[in-house]
Amino acid sequence: MIWMVIRNGLIGLVIPLIVCCGFQLRSQVHFSPEFKVIYVQQQVRNGSGNFYRSVLCRKLESLIASSGDIAVTDNPSQAIAIINIMSEDSGRRTIAVNNSDVKREYALVYSAVYEVQLTSGKILIAAESISANRALLFDENQVLGFENAQESMIESMAEDLAWQIIRRLQDIKP
Repeated sequence: MIWMVIRNGLIGLVIPLIVCCGFQLRSQVHFSPEFKVIYVQQQVRNGSGNFYRSVLCRKLESLIASSGDIAVTDNPSQAIAIINIMSEDSGRRTIAVNNSDVKREYALVYSAVYEVQLTSGKILIAAESISANRALLFDENQVLGFENAQESMIESMAEDLAWQIIRRLQDIKP
């Protein structure tokens, strides 16, 4: 009984603090009406030289499509605006080692360069670079867990980059 009172009291204190500090959950995406149909073009190639749909591309298409008022097309001739993912890269570098020179912590980096233009050729956002970083601890007893954590962080960073692009698009008034 006493725990419920304490819990409710804490909730009663935390919620006003969160509201007062300006915190807001990400709301539904709203674009300018000129962006009725968007095509996400990608110039990223795999090792054999073929284009592929990267994590960033898939996340971006999914977030735009979830807005409800914008359509994502696979055909650039149907689009009004084109988001061109010009380059994309991810990697890791060592940032900490122990006394035995065993790597203990890595910095993961995910970056991309994109531009946005109308099909008429008007460039709305010139080539712009974006990136996200995360730190990842390494435990030699859990190598498989490390690889899974790395993949999960790459997914998370790709979603962060997709949100950065979307926020930029929301500011455009063609």
